[in-house]
Amino acid sequence: MYIKIKPQKYGLKIMCLCDFKRHYLVNAFIYCGKWNFPNPRKLSIPTQNELSLVMAYADSNRNVTGDNWFSSVELVDELLKVGLTYIGTVRKNKREIPENIIPTKKDVEGTKKFFYQG
Repeated sequence: MYIKIKPQKYGLKIMCLCDFKRHYLVNAFIYCGKWNFPNPRKLSIPTQNELSLVMAYADSNRNVTGDNWFSSVELVDELLKVGLTYIGTVRKNKREIPENIIPTKKDVEGTKKFFYQG
């Protein structure tokens, strides 16, 4: 991968699934960019990556925690279909974020907003 802001511009990006309680690497692969596999449902690359890591735990009623690169409504919907839940941070510039959740200048610093959709 090329990351222009890093001192070492090129490096390997490894996608990892780790056990939170035991601090143990469960599954991993070297990220090579776009997938060469058929994608009939047109899932985004982050969603495909996350699903490939967690599918061994389908129907286990576990929770997956991820950072903002993975977080999307699409991913949450796909995980729910296979019996998993998701918690993660979301960037405020994602298209699927409702307008009333985006921070404004009127909000008091440190304000948190939580929303739930059935």
